[in-house]
Amino acid sequence: MPRFSAQQVYKLLSEHQLTEEQLRACEDSSLSEPSLVIAGAGSGKTELMTVRILYLVANELARPDQILGLTFTKKAASELQIRVQQALYVMRESELWPPSLGVDFEPPRISTYNSFGNEIFRRYALSVGYDPEATLLTEAGSVALASELLRKINPDISLKLGDWDRSLENLVNLTLAMASELTDNQADPQAARELLEDLIEHAKTLPKTESGSMVRFQYTQDLIDQAQTNSLILEIAQEYLELKRARNLLDFSDQVALALKALESVDPDLDISFVMLDEYQDTSTIQIRLLAKLFFGMPVLAVGDPNQAIYGWRGASSANLENFHQDFGSKTKAVYPLSRSWRSGLKVVEAANLVSQPLATPLSFDTNPDPNDFSLTPVSLVAGNSSQKDQVLGRVCVDEQQESEQVASWLRENLSPEATAAVLFRTKAAMAMFAEAIEARGMEVEITGLSGLLDLPEVIDLIAALKVIQNPEAGAHLMRILGGPKWRISPRDLASLSGYAKKLSRIRSEVNSARPVTIIEALDEFRRPETQNYCDVSEIGFARLKNAAELFAKMRSFSSLTLSELAWVIARELQIDIELFAHSKRRNPLQHLEAFIARIADYEQAALRPSLAAMLLWLDQAMERESFELPKSGARKGIVQLMSVHAAKGLEWDLVCVVGLVNGSFPIQGRDAKGWLVAGKLPFALRGDRAKLPAFRFQLSTTQVELKESFESFQSQMRLRSSYEERRLAYVAITRAKHKLLLTASFYKQGAKKPRELSSFFTELLEAGALELLGPIPLVPEQNPLDQVMEVKTWPTDPLGARRAQIEEAADRVQNAKTSSVFDSVEIGLLMEERERAGFLQAVSFPERLSASMVVALLKDPEDFAKRLARPLPNPYSKAASIGTKFHAELENAFGSGDELDDKDWNEQEANLAMNFKNSRFKDMLPFLIEQEIQFRLAGVIIVCKIDAVFQIDGGYLVVDWKSGSTPKSQSDLDSRSIQLAIYRIALAKHLGIGVEKVRAAFFFAGDGQEVVPLKLVGELELANQIELARKAHRS
Repeated sequence: MPRFSAQQVYKLLSEHQLTEEQLRACEDSSLSEPSLVIAGAGSGKTELMTVRILYLVANELARPDQILGLTFTKKAASELQIRVQQALYVMRESELWPPSLGVDFEPPRISTYNSFGNEIFRRYALSVGYDPEATLLTEAGSVALASELLRKINPDISLKLGDWDRSLENLVNLTLAMASELTDNQADPQAARELLEDLIEHAKTLPKTESGSMVRFQYTQDLIDQAQTNSLILEIAQEYLELKRARNLLDFSDQVALALKALESVDPDLDISFVMLDEYQDTSTIQIRLLAKLFFGMPVLAVGDPNQAIYGWRGASSANLENFHQDFGSKTKAVYPLSRSWRSGLKVVEAANLVSQPLATPLSFDTNPDPNDFSLTPVSLVAGNSSQKDQVLGRVCVDEQQESEQVASWLRENLSPEATAAVLFRTKAAMAMFAEAIEARGMEVEITGLSGLLDLPEVIDLIAALKVIQNPEAGAHLMRILGGPKWRISPRDLASLSGYAKKLSRIRSEVNSARPVTIIEALDEFRRPETQNYCDVSEIGFARLKNAAELFAKMRSFSSLTLSELAWVIARELQIDIELFAHSKRRNPLQHLEAFIARIADYEQAALRPSLAAMLLWLDQAMERESFELPKSGARKGIVQLMSVHAAKGLEWDLVCVVGLVNGSFPIQGRDAKGWLVAGKLPFALRGDRAKLPAFRFQLSTTQVELKESFESFQSQMRLRSSYEERRLAYVAITRAKHKLLLTASFYKQGAKKPRELSSFFTELLEAGALELLGPIPLVPEQNPLDQVMEVKTWPTDPLGARRAQIEEAADRVQNAKTSSVFDSVEIGLLMEERERAGFLQAVSFPERLSASMVVALLKDPEDFAKRLARPLPNPYSKAASIGTKFHAELENAFGSGDELDDKDWNEQEANLAMNFKNSRFKDMLPFLIEQEIQFRLAGVIIVCKIDAVFQIDGGYLVVDWKSGSTPKSQSDLDSRSIQLAIYRIALAKHLGIGVEKVRAAFFFAGDGQEVVPLKLVGELELANQIELARKAHRS
């Protein structure tokens, strides 16, 4: 009989009471066998897991270190670990703490599913013939390896590929998708190819009808072609898997599969008594098999929501929750619902329930179902705070451009500096348009995901230049740049350049049969003055083409630079940065360019052998696949975050806009209707969740007509399954909103000939009265208004843009100025300098948000800070900064995964940093927090902190700021840097709700291995006074 109730435990953490549902889930879930919790969106599952852990510890049912908690992302694992550890420290000071534990205790083992799989693999790798330190392939590494394979594929496969019109990036995607499905389902590639061959041979032998004619219908031939295509992809995927094995390379799925294989011959001793599995609906088949092998029949508490099963495309199965009791050996099949949403108000909850209502009817494709099979019903949400005021609004526009402007205007009206906001997309196609409209209204935008950045003009230009440098066949990309603002070469001269390339090709063909001369090679000829005699271009055109040729030759000479260095150099050589400053209305014009180049830096760290060609393929692959990518941070105050619905899962905002709610866009219709006959898909018969999938029973067909009917029935079932997936996505999107939800749609997008119908989700809410329209639904015009808009512009474009009148006026003033003596100039200069000193700050609006480093800069030199605000410049490339970024990233990975710092591929300078870290006391310490972002308000501004690491020491906390350089030689330099530590110290105290005296702070300078604790750190009041003085200087 437990000594303490869950309510008593919860009372230590909150002034509220657990609901009856929470109480039952915590106290009644089994202590001896598996249990399942179905937690609706925003129902407090993290809180439940925290209370459950404390309940087990308080009643001495387990030590903290005997409890394992797994979730998907490092961010979620870190947040759960923080919450649990804080709660355990609180309980340690109470009568609920077991005396047997004492003061010191090992915390619960909380990590990600991938990290846990990595741990098991490393422990038993040798038993399956693998090196525990085998290189872990990232996504970038996988892309590079697959592309290498495809470029050197054996002649038989290469010959088949020659008849198939697919790009390299598309083939890479298909190969990786198939390889992943093979590993996740532990499927035999040969068995998969035999199944496809069975379909091919069966279809070939079928008569058209019962009359017996063997002429083949086109749809029969199409099925045969599709099966042959997939068989080819299987063959390539098999070679890819063999290549990985030969090079001792692994990805996370491989580690899990090998760990599972090792467990066939070893009996693991993990000393785990209780297991908690978060986001269980997102686990893959191979992950479930490993966990079930380790913890079958044990008290495993799985928490999930079938309505949020949206990651099927990356290996997760929506059948996981239904199969949980069977997979883990539960006899009672206990299920505990959590239906009360503490995130959203009544109206948002009502909208979510309406959209998800059809999901309550489970999908079944079994023609002979067992009535005793376990069936799972999703929860219907209940608003936790029915008095919370919220809104569900709708807006219908004529076209997509108008939709983006309406959304931006609504956000401008509703977004305060303290509020958070997001615009969620089903696909990224219109993301750049919405970003532009929002930025035009003075709001800051953060685009999540690489694919969202790839549609921005500055990024397109930079990638085009990189492709021109790397590939002489990239003529279309060259034309974009030559016609752009840098050179503004006329269409006539561009046509002449193309004609000159053809002329050179004819000359070359007369000499030998070499390939034609490309436009890029023709441009290179313009470095020779005599080329003007053979090419019909204008005088100014020749000068500009000559300049372009010389600049591209110069840029090719930068090949020794790292990829991120090269990207910055090219951006500056092409004056992309200047163009952004001249035209952009963003607070930081380089924001998106910097974000993109930061992704290039991430690629450099992740790739096995980074190269320009491999990186460009990786970028093309990202555009092709729209791969899942998590936000770098959670919701941010005063900023509008743009991301996909997939990336938004697990997050929440005060204001949420879900855009593009039209049929064909959201929901997407008919995607993957061909099931396993889509290239890159494993035959369903070999999947672990095959019992829950539609079946294509082609073997029962006796004629081609019957084969067609069977396939059409299969497609109909696949469309129904897809509609459920889209509905779950809509549920996730709606439940991200805390206070205001705006749903928008538009009839026309650019290039569309016919109007689009409003989404079924939108109309369902509208007809149920759950949606308040912001204005009437407009009449649908017969023609697309976007196609009728004709803008007349001068071409080439004006490099000064809309600012030409201002700049020309300033130039006229200079030219018409009265000639003056040198003494007049000196006097004017002195007056101007005095005026700048006295009043420069007031000309620059003071930011509403400051990073900790910006506060340091502000207090160090307010005038210089103001000048930089007025004329922001990109940070020049710094090798030291690049090394520092890599050092920070590797430390974060090491602490996050529980592994040692991986420095085997570092150069001498980088390895010295690693050696100094490994010789420090921090090497063996477990961080309480890593890379934690904290925001707080001080002196009227929001201070944004990114704390490197926090450790628990001597009953308090130690904030550590990693520095890749050496200890400062001057005390004044150290004092200036220490302001940042003081800010971090205040931020952590506020974040944890403790006194600042319990927080200490230190630098660790990896350059010389010194830990430095400043003698004095400024307090909150003094810091606030200093910031306020700086603000007053602006106003005075």
